[in-house]
Amino acid sequence: MRPTGSIPRILTASLLLSAARAAADGPYFSSSASAIWQDNVTNATPGDGVLGAFTLETGVDVRWLRSIDFSTILSSGLTATAGCCTTFGGLDSFAFGPRVELRHKAGLGPLAPTLSLGLEADGVLFGDSYRSNLNVAAEAGFSQRFGDNLQLVLDGRVGACAARSDVFSGGFRSMGATLNWDLDETWRLKAIGGWRDGDIVADYAAERTPHGWVPIDTGAYNYAGPWQPVRTFSEPFIAYRGRAQTWSCGAGVSPALGRHTSLVLEFVRYDTGAYDRYVDNVVSAGVVHHF
Repeated sequence: MRPTGSIPRILTASLLLSAARAAADGPYFSSSASAIWQDNVTNATPGDGVLGAFTLETGVDVRWLRSIDFSTILSSGLTATAGCCTTFGGLDSFAFGPRVELRHKAGLGPLAPTLSLGLEADGVLFGDSYRSNLNVAAEAGFSQRFGDNLQLVLDGRVGACAARSDVFSGGFRSMGATLNWDLDETWRLKAIGGWRDGDIVADYAAERTPHGWVPIDTGAYNYAGPWQPVRTFSEPFIAYRGRAQTWSCGAGVSPALGRHTSLVLEFVRYDTGAYDRYVDNVVSAGVVHHF
């Protein structure tokens, strides 16, 4: 099923961006660079083609801020992200798109909760062109401090993706939670949890038969949903799209390297249950700098 309505949503986001930017303060820049290891980038089950991948990623974000009233801020901006997968060139990517967010502080003082609503859109190009897509997402957030050192951040997202191939198209909804604990002015610890329900792509190792390409695991041949052979990996694979739920949990540490710079180290485990079970452990190390 190919999502509909993506282009009007992106145009709406772009118009909001232009209108907000005209009378806003800024621009404010931030940049990031990270190294990411995934031990199951194929989303395969054990024995069916589990492959790891190492990716270097960098991003730039520019924002304009406009005060609506003393407790509400409208931010608009553009984000660009480039990823180089050193293991599989077909997963090299470049993404670019607008962001709009309305943030409201519900009360006075540092312990007052903060609410947010946002809209984002991205055009994403991959080394393997059939993975290239146009995606949009709406986000709602909640942040609450419990004293000077403890903060809870919640977010919910609904999104859709239209790719050049139906296999890589689909939609999702998700929720995430992060608990930040500031040990002092330098060190921050975080606990991470999340849930996602929606379309997911799994890649199975394949072999050629008189009837065409089929997964080596014949049980996976009955996997429901659209599928196609892919050339992304170092051996033949078949990519399937199905609907599944994913639960994630992890932890991180983020020491400050300066007034505007911090190091981010994280480990997150993703556990997906569908027709099969996919587990993906992701380790990342990065630097974020605000200008």
